[in-house]
Amino acid sequence: MAIKYNREKLGNGIHYTSIINKRQKTNTIIIHLVTKLSPETASLNAIIPYILAGSSNNYPTITDLNKKLSELYGAVVKGSVSKIGDSQTLSLMAGCINNRYTFDGEQITEEMTKVLSDCLINPHIENGGFYEKDFELKKQELLDDIEAEINEKRSYAFKRANLNIFKDEPAAVSVKGDKSHAEKITAKTAYEQYKMLLKTAQVEIIFVGAEESESCKKILTETFASVDRNFAGDNTSEKSKVKSEVCRVKEEHDVAQSKMVMAFKTDYENIVVMKLMNAVFGATPISKLFMNVREKLSLCYYCSSGYNDKKGVLYVDSGVEHANTGKAEAEILNQLSAMCKGEFTDEEMENARKSVINSWKGVSDGARSIAEWYFNQSYSGTAYSPEEQIEKLMKVTREDIIEAAKSLKLDTVYVLTGKECAE
Repeated sequence: MAIKYNREKLGNGIHYTSIINKRQKTNTIIIHLVTKLSPETASLNAIIPYILAGSSNNYPTITDLNKKLSELYGAVVKGSVSKIGDSQTLSLMAGCINNRYTFDGEQITEEMTKVLSDCLINPHIENGGFYEKDFELKKQELLDDIEAEINEKRSYAFKRANLNIFKDEPAAVSVKGDKSHAEKITAKTAYEQYKMLLKTAQVEIIFVGAEESESCKKILTETFASVDRNFAGDNTSEKSKVKSEVCRVKEEHDVAQSKMVMAFKTDYENIVVMKLMNAVFGATPISKLFMNVREKLSLCYYCSSGYNDKKGVLYVDSGVEHANTGKAEAEILNQLSAMCKGEFTDEEMENARKSVINSWKGVSDGARSIAEWYFNQSYSGTAYSPEEQIEKLMKVTREDIIEAAKSLKLDTVYVLTGKECAE
């Protein structure tokens, strides 16, 4: 059965999206606060959803909150932070079983919504700031997360590469900020930032369930009606402009193998075509990069590509022996040249098409994935369903893929290498 989708305005910069899928056995509510990425506020913002998800004034400790959630058949409340284009998204999510599965017809979705709303606008406050004990715990977790990024060398290389790929753009900022800014956060500054975001951030509320919940929407409408809004405007992202000269950066670190990130920029507008081109090029285990650079020539331990449609950037991410970075780069460029010349088989194209189709068909299987799909759509100002995008994908031709490949321009080559190999 087809998914029913509806997005409506609840208030100043506040939208409510309902995604109804009869197969859903749970109800999920996600409240996104969307704001522009900034090095000064990234860490400050990042800590907020984790504090909010752990307590409220009515449930002042994590034990109190968990006890309440247990009474709601094991409902959950979680916080998270993510990056989309030039924006930072602070998310508070709640999930519970559908009311139809309760023993006595209990309206737990409504009760869960009240708990979520309470966590959002009625946090546990002490001396004009977040409750100090909870705050210090979450601050240490944030610092640990930032520190852990350094230990995961692949993601660390990506983070460092972005500083150069998106130089002087918001997208260059790490989603959790940096250690120097995180260390300066206090319970009071975090609380002041929270109040500011409630007033100014773009708010996207998403409900996913088997049936509409008017009572849930009513509770959330009333929740935000109590907030004095001074909406700053919808968040958007600008496509990243290609540099006049290729930016080449090599940094030393304690790594056993080099990590190389190559970034190509494009002003090509058709996202569906770019997704298929990317799948043929490097996004699948049957792609040209995997089959040739990794398998046939053994130049990389891993080599794959990904496409950021909000910024118009295609990445090639690889793990390479220190001595092979030059050879790997040359062969990656060679494979892109082959794409531009149409040197890929019909079988490669159709296998890639099937891979993308399978991925998009799976979007509707989970509440979080379908919610993320439509959040991404609303951020881009569109509302295409996975089925509609698949219809477009089926019409993409070889010529379309060649045109998309030709639009890619090498912008940045970043290499994280061992200290003894940096010369």
